[in-house]
Amino acid sequence: MSEKLKAVAYCRYSSHLQREESIKAQLRAIQKYADDNGYILLDSYIDEAQSAKTDERIAFQQLMSDIKSENIKIDAVIVHKGDRFARNRYDAAIYKNFLKQHHIKLLSVTENLQDNPESVILESVLEGMAEYYSLNLQREVRKGLKENALGARTTGGTPPLGYDVDKSTQKLIINESEAEAVKMIFRMYLDGFGYSEIINELNANGYKTKRGQVFGKNSINSILHNLKYTGVYTYNLVAPKYKSSGKPIRYGKAENEDIIWIDGAVPQIISKEDFEEVQTKMRERQHKAGRYNAKANYLLSGKIFCGECGSPYSGNKRKASSTHPEYISYRCSKQNGKKKCNNKEIRKELVEDMVLNKLSDIIFDNNIIPKILDNVNEFIVDKESSVKLSKINAENRLKELSKQIDNLVDVIANTGSKAIMERLERLESEKVLIEDKIHKLNRELSKKMISKTQLKRLFSRAKSLFEQGTLDASKRLIDLFVERVDVYKDHIEIKLNILPTDTPPKARKDNDNSDELFDLGKLNITADRREY
Repeated sequence: MSEKLKAVAYCRYSSHLQREESIKAQLRAIQKYADDNGYILLDSYIDEAQSAKTDERIAFQQLMSDIKSENIKIDAVIVHKGDRFARNRYDAAIYKNFLKQHHIKLLSVTENLQDNPESVILESVLEGMAEYYSLNLQREVRKGLKENALGARTTGGTPPLGYDVDKSTQKLIINESEAEAVKMIFRMYLDGFGYSEIINELNANGYKTKRGQVFGKNSINSILHNLKYTGVYTYNLVAPKYKSSGKPIRYGKAENEDIIWIDGAVPQIISKEDFEEVQTKMRERQHKAGRYNAKANYLLSGKIFCGECGSPYSGNKRKASSTHPEYISYRCSKQNGKKKCNNKEIRKELVEDMVLNKLSDIIFDNNIIPKILDNVNEFIVDKESSVKLSKINAENRLKELSKQIDNLVDVIANTGSKAIMERLERLESEKVLIEDKIHKLNRELSKKMISKTQLKRLFSRAKSLFEQGTLDASKRLIDLFVERVDVYKDHIEIKLNILPTDTPPKARKDNDNSDELFDLGKLNITADRREY
């Protein structure tokens, strides 16, 4: 019997709408859902009299903190209904993405949280937004790091074993004790000892890694490759490429102007001759690993069929040879059967590009930008109001703490009480935390409304990522909107479960819950196969 998946419950009730008994009802429903779907419920996080309009909920934030710090290891968070988790769609998208990064599912007893087209598209835009700001931040950070590197100063992180950082100059200096361990590693490797023997000798002599841990094969390998031990300061380098003769062509990236190499800027521990001899030995010892064959990500799996015989098209990969390059395709599953289908296979990237491009023109239609812009800015206004209230509460608490601290200082001056001194220390600690919170809230308030131009740029970025198939939500969007793809000998038919925004809406029933941005219906697209 397979091991049950692990989950926690999250429940919430609002004081002005619900009673405490509703939590019991939610927990009963969640427990039944967990039992029916093969989950074991480890714990429950409950917010009482808390609104989901804000993410400042004690139990909710504790759950996020426990996940981030790995205090709990779970496969899913189960809620009774999506609005128990977050009523605001933007908070929901952000925290669902946080769970996804930790490989945790968000499950709802009463609804499928994955099948809302608008939320999936929103996550796509947020992903594009995150990448945009991340790239911009990286660019600014790189400027500062490069300036430090040009002066042979540390650019952060833990220094290599054998070195410390001089706080006054921010340059590397030799740690004599650790340097002996480095010399031992190089000397033993040159004498023909393997990693295991070197590790045993290091442990026997009481040596530890820079982080105070016992040595492993990866740490030994990293040390043996580190050019800094030869006195060379390096920045932006990667492993060297080698000619067939075994000599290095170069060290570093393709963007050679970004590489910084300053010989003699680091105190030398290992001679250049010994270092090069070690590199030669490592190449000689290295086993020729087989080519890594990564599994292709077939975006249309389960959606693509043979138009001639109706059988599924399945992914197929032919390895490269001396005469033919690697070929990844979809082909009819009956091609190798008793009754062979003579429909030809189709190159994977071509048919996927066609589907992605056709679909992106519909779901990333600029006509929906005004609607998303209104929702984004509405969210920012609501968030700002919540942040302002939190700041006022924090500032009031800071005033109370300051007053209490002043009173205690006067008492201690007259009595010298140890108990009061401990109380003072606790208040001082809380004061530091409150001041830090106010600083963070001030940064939140500095955020401005997003403009239509900015949103267009982010929307365009998300569309570009989707068309390249690199957007995390690509497969989910295909699952939502693509009904099937039929490949014929001369053409391809795509059946979509969506109508574009400029299509006149159909008459809806009173209980129709179709998405605001799209009219869910059938749309067929035909393309000439010869173009692909």
